[in-house]
Amino acid sequence: MNKKILALLIILLSFAGANADNGSNSPYSRYGIGLLADQSLGINRQMGGLGYGLQSNKYINILNPASFSQADTLTMLFEAGFSLQNVNFKEGEKSINAKNASFDYVAIQFRVCKNLGMSVGYLPYSTVGYSFSNTSGKGTNEESINSYAGTGGIYQPYAGLGWEPVKGVSLGVMGSYIYGDITHEVGINFTNSTDRSRSYNVSLRSYKLDFGAQYTTALGKEHDITVGATYSLGHDLNAKAKITDVTSSSSETNSIENSFKLPHTYGVGFVYGYRNEWKFGADYTLQQWSSSSFFGIEKGIDRNKVSVGAEYSPSRLSKNIFKMMSYRAGGYYAGPYTEIKGQKGCEEYGVSAGISLPFFNNNNRSSHATLHLSGQFIHMEPKSTGMIAENYLRINLGITFNENWFMKLKVR
Repeated sequence: MNKKILALLIILLSFAGANADNGSNSPYSRYGIGLLADQSLGINRQMGGLGYGLQSNKYINILNPASFSQADTLTMLFEAGFSLQNVNFKEGEKSINAKNASFDYVAIQFRVCKNLGMSVGYLPYSTVGYSFSNTSGKGTNEESINSYAGTGGIYQPYAGLGWEPVKGVSLGVMGSYIYGDITHEVGINFTNSTDRSRSYNVSLRSYKLDFGAQYTTALGKEHDITVGATYSLGHDLNAKAKITDVTSSSSETNSIENSFKLPHTYGVGFVYGYRNEWKFGADYTLQQWSSSSFFGIEKGIDRNKVSVGAEYSPSRLSKNIFKMMSYRAGGYYAGPYTEIKGQKGCEEYGVSAGISLPFFNNNNRSSHATLHLSGQFIHMEPKSTGMIAENYLRINLGITFNENWFMKLKVR
């Protein structure tokens, strides 16, 4: 009972602190709807974001809702995740570091009835957070100090179902409530003339629908493969967006209509398994952002992402701690989804590695907690000359509670 109470407290505290710090301090979060979150949980992050073909009753995989069908008969899974990161900003010979921490997600998974599993949770969709300044026109009559700041983000509470109508075939659907507020502030302080400022504000309240399918088949006695596919519905977000210009003598506000849209998103992937010990897989994702124009100024472009990952799990039943652990690694490449000054934004490269360590109850090994620890290195490379390159070193920490909430007791 104490474990159950502790798990619930972690979930409640995670919800309470969800908006306290979104973990972003990148100047590139001023474009589009901010930096896109990777939408993945602890296991996926260890494997470079791999997920379309992953399924298990030991962890939660929201990248493909069809995987919810594998929810265990007797147990409920609780998972929460946090991260610590150091980011290095480099422009020419100049370099600076920044550190922060953030809540990342919380999720629950359980079985509804035979062959039908459910998951509910909360995670960010995008984050905005930056503050910097520069000087232009130095030594002229138009010299000014330009300041830029942004806050906010988009958040995603979700609920999803996964169903296995026939053995080896799973279907899933996940619905999310998309909401958030984003503010960008630009101030121009002239030395010899009137100061000016401009603010960009958008408020979003909409929905998101994701669909998924998985097919698993054996390839001999010791081999198997799972193929997965996903689709996310693209639509207008009915965002309330406006741009406000202010000087010492006037203020003008313009509303922006039909600018912010969710992209149609397609994903395919596979995971090959050997003897329930080794797994290898790859995913491809296409997000069609080209129908969006953020604040009527920036143009969206279609985004491609490729992820690869591997897992080695010797034996969870062993008493040897090194054999109990699961070892994972992966990498990914993601293209930009916005144009900056007529040129494509940043390309993103990432590699990751991590371990999952179970902690068993000696009296009941089916009830346990698993610690997911991983490290990520992420490089963001701008395509435009004279812009900032970013390097992230991120530590991800997740914990999963696997509890026998649905076990029936027998009285003899």
